[in-house]
Amino acid sequence: MRRILGRSFLLSCALLSVCGPGLAQRTNVARDFPLYPNGGKPDLAVGPQRFVSQMEIVDRYFAPDDCALLEGAVGGSGYRRLLRFDTVVMNRGGGDLVVGDRSDPKNPYAKWFVYNTCHMHYHIRDFSVYELYQLDGASLVTEGTKQGFCFEDSLKYEGNKSSGYDCNYQGITSGWGDWYYKQLAGQWIDITGVPQGDYIVRITINKGGSKPIFDEGSNLYPNVIETRVHLPDPRQKVAIVD
Repeated sequence: MRRILGRSFLLSCALLSVCGPGLAQRTNVARDFPLYPNGGKPDLAVGPQRFVSQMEIVDRYFAPDDCALLEGAVGGSGYRRLLRFDTVVMNRGGGDLVVGDRSDPKNPYAKWFVYNTCHMHYHIRDFSVYELYQLDGASLVTEGTKQGFCFEDSLKYEGNKSSGYDCNYQGITSGWGDWYYKQLAGQWIDITGVPQGDYIVRITINKGGSKPIFDEGSNLYPNVIETRVHLPDPRQKVAIVD
């Protein structure tokens, strides 16, 4: 029976106090999200520390033919204000997430693969959604359009040796995480024109359509994470609100 699916994990200063070097982050994640058997299935969750500690506001210029504009990751050409952050998709279940070869038409997830002619590689549509809400948590202000494009083992938390997943044969080993760092295209929410104030930033992973893309078994850990922020004060930093 699902215990937390659909509920968000709200970050607070208690969690922020453990945002330190990478090793410390992985140690705390292992403590806060214990690895469990899950019937041999993966359980995906977003790593909380990097999500908060790497959050920032930048202004960036986009040409009319920029891939980010063509994919809808920004609302227009010219200078855009971006709220960007790291996302680490952790696998805390006892089984690997096996995605496989995206170019194989017999892949069980083939319907979710979309070939991007601008970047010239496949994306996995509707895997992750980045949203900015009013403090009521229901009124959507704006959203990003990040797509998964390469599930692989980036960070080891504990336990198993990597199964060797990469962009050709994708997956996330049990006990590992896939790191989407903030400098990657689409790893942001376009907040151009958003008034100064307090908001909620929310990430949802493995969203899919009427049901998630990947089977997470009992799904002990939530697929949604959020934190309150104050924008855009100060200009190049996001203030986390307790």
